[in-house]
Formats: sequence, C-alpha cells, structure tokens
Amino acid sequence: MHRALLALPLLLAACGDGRPLGGIGLADPLRGPARAAPFEYGQTERLAGRPAAAAQAAAEIEAFTNAAETDPLWTHPRDALLLPRLQIARREFRQALGVPPGTPPVVAVAAFSRAAVAIGQADTAAATAALAPVGGAATLARLASLPRLPRVEEAAQAVAIESSHPNRRG
Repeated sequence: MHRALLALPLLLAACGDGRPLGGIGLADPLRGPARAAPFEYGQTERLAGRPAAAAQAAAEIEAFTNAAETDPLWTHPRDALLLPRLQIARREFRQALGVPPGTPPVVAVAAFSRAAVAIGQADTAAATAALAPVGGAATLARLASLPRLPRVEEAAQAVAIESSHPNRRG
C-alpha cells in the first residue's frame, strides 16, 4: 500500500495537465519526488538488485521528462538544459531496460509504477503483466540488474535543483 501511495503523484502528474486536481490544490505532484531523486537514484549502482526501486526510478524519470515536455509548471525551467538532460536520461534508462523508444511516456509511467508496487509485494506475475507495454519479463529481469546510468544520475540532480529553487512556481 505504501508503494502505491508513492506512485500516485507520478500517475497524476503524467495524466494531468498541470492544473490543480478536483479543487484539492495539488499544484505540483512532482516536487516531492524531484527533491528526493538524488537520494533515491542519484547513484544508480545502488539500484542493482533492487528491481522495485529501479522501476520507481524509471517511472519518475519518465514522469519528469513528460512534465518538462508538456506541463506548464515544468516547461519553463530555470536551467535551460533540464529538458535535454531529462530526454537523454530517459533514453539511457529505456535502452538499459529494453523499452521501445516510441513508448508513450504516460504508458511507461503507469507500467513502471504498477510494476514497482507488484515487485514490492513479491508478485512476479503482476509485475510482468504491468511491464507488458514496455517489455514484460525481459524488462523485469533488466530491472534487477541495472548498470550504472550516469545520465540518469545527472538528471536526478538537475530535477532536485530545479524543484528546490526559491522562485519555483507550484
């Protein structure tokens, strides 16, 4: 249940248009995950052998990149290199996991978020099913043995800096 709650902001951000949801005033659901990114996967070698954490990291990189491409809260960053860094990081993650390059970000966010929850519950069948749109069992195996991903590490630092800027909207 705890993992499902952690994935909720990512799913909301990926599916939303940046406006507050249903009047609850959730301005930027990615701000918390962005600030935590360097601690969660700023050193990607720490993800080796931790497929649930790797799936969550993949979901977050997908969500951050999608937000930087489409969400008004993220499309005008203080760092002009944020979007290219995120796009390169997404490409690096997708290559390491065998995800087809044309996979829509919303599909990838949902797949990796659901997989993270299923892996955390030791439900391999559900994790494999969740990952079907992005590679299925092969992707699940790769999540357990990720190599170091230096561009992902750089992007984790960049989103944390961007989300922590004192003049940041949202």
